[in-house]
This record gives sequence, C-alpha cells and structure tokens, in this order.
Amino acid sequence: MTANGPLPTTLVFLNDLHSLPKAAKVRFLGCVTEYTSKTGILALQHAYPPPPHRSQTAWVDVNLLLSTMKTTDTQRGEWVNVVGYVEGRRIISRPESRTPEGGADEVVGVKVQAVMLWSAGDVKLGQYEKTLVDRTHVLQANQPQEDREKNTT
Repeated sequence: MTANGPLPTTLVFLNDLHSLPKAAKVRFLGCVTEYTSKTGILALQHAYPPPPHRSQTAWVDVNLLLSTMKTTDTQRGEWVNVVGYVEGRRIISRPESRTPEGGADEVVGVKVQAVMLWSAGDVKLGQYEKTLVDRTHVLQANQPQEDREKNTT
C-alpha cells in the first residue's frame, strides 16, 4: 500500500538525534548557542540527560526558512522547536577553543535540514523533559515484544 502525504514526525530529545537514520523526520527542542548568517546554520543544544552525559549539538540548516524567521529565533539563549530531516553527523573543529592537550576543540553533532522552526516561548523545560520521557516509556511499552528485544541488543 502506498501512503500519501508527508512522513510522520518523531518527537525526540536533541541528544537522541545521533541515533536516528539519515533522512529521519524529527521534531525537537533546542537552545540557540550560535548562528552563522553567512551559512544559515543555527547551532542548538539541550543538556538532557543532565551531566555527566556529553551534550550534543544540532547544526540546523535554516536557509529554506530565512524569509519567515524572526530575528529572535536566532538569538543566543532562545529556545526553538524544529521540524526537519536528519542529514548525518557533523564534526566542527574550533581553533579558537583549545583542548587541555593544546589541540583544537571539536564539537560533534548532527546536521538537520529544517522545514519548520518556531519559538518555544516561555517553555517549562522540566515539564517538557518529563513529558517526553513519559511518552517514550509509553511508546516502548506498546511496542511488540520482538521490536523491544531488537532495541535492547
């Protein structure tokens, strides 16, 4: 049977983007840490789960959305919702930031092509995180047994 219409979107934590296949359609929340107008790339982070887990970066290509975005959507510290497609892992070398060994610091993340982006406004981050964790547990509990076994191996 051929499906008509857009692919379904998977709601995920930003730190889970790396585990998804290329071309997966996702929705996630992130905090703007950097915007490069020259490339149209927005760097987003969300430190969940909390440290000691390493925070991932989502490198979001917003070039398709520039005509509809607000300037506040690119300001450092702004929380935004993104719907887009995973394009794969990306490693950025930061010569201005040095490791203790003296080498250039590298930021590992996932590149996402955004098709929608909007401000999260006054997001209640703790409530959002709890709701998404609870939702994930419910979805996992409703998976057929063989699918759950695949996800644990």
